[in-house]
Amino acid sequence: MDALMAGVLYLIIGFVVRIFPNIIAGYNSLSQRNQERASNNGLPFFAFVLFSLMGILCIISYPVSLWLEMPNLTSGVQLSVTLVGVVIFIVFGNLLANHR
Repeated sequence: MDALMAGVLYLIIGFVVRIFPNIIAGYNSLSQRNQERASNNGLPFFAFVLFSLMGILCIISYPVSLWLEMPNLTSGVQLSVTLVGVVIFIVFGNLLANHR
């Protein structure tokens, strides 16, 4: 059940980031020119897609864990999705924000 809540939370964060890109960490500290550049390069859309995929993977892990009769699978998937998602967001988000 925690996987469903985490998945829905990731989906909500994805939609909110798409509408309000100012909640992305470090976005407000950029100059106005760099904020426009990051928006034009697709940083808010990238964050939306990444958080949506993270949410979908967490939600899918719940029925899969029930089907495989492995209830501990959901917590492992949540942790893995979060860690991999953070690394992907830091690396590729930085590339999108600084791409000229």
